[in-house]
Amino acid sequence: MKSRLQWTHGRGERAVVAPKKAYAAEILVKFLVLVGLVYLPVLLFHWGEWIPFAVAGGYLLWELSRVSSALGELADLWNEQHRQRQEPVRSDAVG
Repeated sequence: MKSRLQWTHGRGERAVVAPKKAYAAEILVKFLVLVGLVYLPVLLFHWGEWIPFAVAGGYLLWELSRVSSALGELADLWNEQHRQRQEPVRSDAVG
């Protein structure tokens, strides 16, 4: 999975996590398109009208899990970078 978030290094201890695109707008458009596509069989076969929204809700849950895993990946990178900065300080204090 390719992360949609970008790690931008700043000065000193600062780091910024910025989205690469207008993420919310993209997800909203995909949600509406998915509802529209799933709504076509509802109109043709007279199924329940809640089905398209349930399917699109599943898509939103999938996107939420992708964002959660991307943020977990960034947190791991941050912790690794922070740990690497602290190791030289500890070795200087001991020696």
